[in-house]
Amino acid sequence: MSTSKLRLIALAFLVLSVLALDKTNAGPRPSSECPRKPFSGICIQVITYARNPDTGVCCVYPNPCVVPDGWQTSFEGCPS
Repeated sequence: MSTSKLRLIALAFLVLSVLALDKTNAGPRPSSECPRKPFSGICIQVITYARNPDTGVCCVYPNPCVVPDGWQTSFEGCPS
């Protein structure tokens, strides 16, 4: 298979992945709407989605240790 075909397949996969991610996340918000809990220890680095129980805003965090207390979390997308 030629290099140009591989690049085209990779680009198509990337576009489809972004489109699918946008639907499953239900639009995570920018960091200005997403407070972080202070944390200075060791924590697993895994993308964590969390929903504000008061506003319903979904935020994306770099790990579960900085998610504010009381927020519903998920590792697969914005929780329902």
